[in-house]
This record gives sequence, C-alpha cells and structure tokens, in this order.
Amino acid sequence: MPPAQIIREDGAYHSFCGLTCVGWLYQKIKDSFFLILGTHTCAHLLQNALGVMIFARPRFGVALLEETDLSKQQPELATMINEIRAEHKPSVIFLLSSCTPEVMKVEFEGLAQKLSRPELPVLFVPASGLDYTFSQAEDSVLQALIPFCPLAPADDKRVVFLGSINDTIADDFALEAAQLDLPVGGFLPASRFAELPAIGPGTILAPVQPYLAKVANRLARERGATVLSSLFPFGPDGTRAFWEDLAMAFGKQVDLSEREARAWSRIEAHVELLRGKKVFFTADNLMELPLARFLRHAGCEIVECSSTYINKRFHGRELAALEGVRVVEQPNFDRQLRDIAELQPDIVISALATTNPLIGQGVVAKWSTEFAFMPIHGWAGIGTLAGMFTKSLRRHSQLDALADPVWTAGLMPSTIPLQVRRPTITG
Repeated sequence: MPPAQIIREDGAYHSFCGLTCVGWLYQKIKDSFFLILGTHTCAHLLQNALGVMIFARPRFGVALLEETDLSKQQPELATMINEIRAEHKPSVIFLLSSCTPEVMKVEFEGLAQKLSRPELPVLFVPASGLDYTFSQAEDSVLQALIPFCPLAPADDKRVVFLGSINDTIADDFALEAAQLDLPVGGFLPASRFAELPAIGPGTILAPVQPYLAKVANRLARERGATVLSSLFPFGPDGTRAFWEDLAMAFGKQVDLSEREARAWSRIEAHVELLRGKKVFFTADNLMELPLARFLRHAGCEIVECSSTYINKRFHGRELAALEGVRVVEQPNFDRQLRDIAELQPDIVISALATTNPLIGQGVVAKWSTEFAFMPIHGWAGIGTLAGMFTKSLRRHSQLDALADPVWTAGLMPSTIPLQVRRPTITG
C-alpha cells in the first residue's frame, strides 16, 4: 500500500512547551529530579499545567535565570543541586534548558558536566519550546540516558521497549512478551536509573511512542540496534500489528486476528458512536498519525491529519495505513480554521491553546495534550483510548445550544459561518 502523501505548509505550531514532559517523566523515573533552567514564565507554566501534582511532592523545580548573569550560574546551581540531593536523594538530575538560555546562546552543557559526579550524574537536556513539542522533549531526555545504558553483547537478542509508559501498561507489555516467548531486555526509560537496559547490536528496539525518532535512530547508529518497523500499539489494529511484527523479528509467526476481533468487540459501543464521524487533527503532540489510523479503522472519516513533525521512515507504517488521507506537516492554523468552518468535522483534536476557543465557537474539540498522559497503549489501553474520543462527543451533546453560532470577528472570516452541529448520541 502506498504511503499517504505529505503536504508541508511550514506553519507555526501551537504545541505546549517541551518542559512539560517532566509531568510524566518524573513519575516514570522514580529516583530522578528535573531542574529547569528558566524564567518566571516557565515556573508559572509548570505550576499551572502540573500543579495538580503538587501534593505528591513532585521531583521537579525551576532555577530562575532572568534576575542574574546567565554566564555565572555555577555556584548557584551547585548550591541548588546540593539541596536537591539532601532533600530528594535522587540517582540522577536532569538539567532542562528552556527558551531563555537558547535565545541568549548560553552554554549549559559544559556546566552540567562540571556539576556531574559519579554518584550523582547531572545530565543536560535541551527542551526549549522553540525547538521541541511538549512530547518530543522526551526524546532529548532519553538521548541523555544513552551513555548510561550498558552495551549488550551482539549475541544477546532481546527486545527493549522505547518510550515512557506507566507501570500498569509496562507490566501488560512484559506479560504479553512472556506469553509470546519473547525475551525482554527492559524499558527505556526504566523506572529507576540503575535499571537502564543493555542495548547492543542484538537489541530489537520496539518504539511505543511516535515522537522518539531521533533517539531510535541514534541507538541504531551508535549501538547497532534494530528499530522495529510497525504500527504503534494504539487500538486493536495497531496493537495486533505491533506484536505480530515484533514476534516476526524473533523468527516467530503468530496470528492475533482473533485477539484483535475480541478487542474491537469490547469497544463496540464506542465504535458505534464513532462510525461515520468526520475527524480533524490539528498539529500538536506527534501522536496524530497513529490516533488517526485507529479512528479510521473504527469507521471515522479523517478529514485532515496534521502533525508538527513527520519522519517518513520512523512513521512509514502509519503513513501507509493512512493512504488516501490528507496528511499535513507543520500546518498553517489560519488555513485550518477556515477548513474546519467549511468542512464541519464532528470532532477536532487540537492543541491546548486552541481547543477551548474552538469549543467556545460550538466545535466539538478534544485536547490532544491528554493523550500523552493517559494509559492508552496495548491491549490494556484500548478501552481508555476509545473512550477519550466518545467522551467528548457525549459531553458536547449535553451542552445548551449557542445563541449565536457564527464565528466571532477576527477569529474566522465573517463570510464563513459555523453551523453548530449536534452529534446524535444513543445508548
């Protein structure tokens, strides 16, 4: 099947800042601490975006930069790191660089190396919102961990799952691999710094997240690992392909068609609601391709699937599954607004900054941000994944009709009215 043709528009993206990757990574790597080199704006973002976690004594903080000379940070940061070490006792500290030092060309990588100790590594991670989406910054964190992954022998053939997933989903993946008799080398990232997996020429890297192209390519180049080419494990179709292809990489042929059929049957109530719905993806979290593929297999019409970055090789199987769908890289959001008004999709998957304004105009819209935080992978995550889409449709059907269903001046051309549509909800 030929891959979907990619249209590139070079528009500005509206993604969350890459710093917010700490929201799930500090929970996954349980003996870590994330220290952000940023401004009051960075601190405000993290307090508001991740403030719900404050009662869990989160292991992240912000070193404010704008009130001092950026070139003389070593004494202050050394003091902070000593305090973090005493209070949190981490095994590793990630030093995340924000937009400010990037714009001012401050070199913090060398500073991180000076502050690093054998007993407590301090790893520099570029995570500026100028260069990374909020999910893509995880790629930078994993690249910082590569030197600490042991080198596996060439004859040690094991699978290493690449990408952060919560412990319940990770346990499900480990159990599934055991049932298929596939040797597991571990997960990157691991739950603890000392448990990083060995990676070498015999390693099969199985990416579970679609935004990790750079770290996957680097591990293939530097360690000789083989990167699994498959669908990402989202939905019954993607999960079946993922495990069948992974088994094939170990010389095993398995048929999971019945398993897939049972999974579709379990979410039939969701599929019945989704079937025939028109879906529009604006660009945000780099998860758009597999999410659109799942919805297409569930019977939706994908009006447009946009993403901020598409790697033709890393995303090749997903692009093939979306053959015939309009796929746009770095879309122009103004153009997308006009198309949304004209095409009248039943649901729009949009960035956090644009979702609420769309909802205010009567559009059924879903935060794409949520997908990065939810357990939606593999067989165990199928129900959660389907429910995230149908929940938005059901909620919107219960809202009162707008008094004025026309886009406000300045947001949309007044010549293109938006007719508010109410999806029919049964059950």
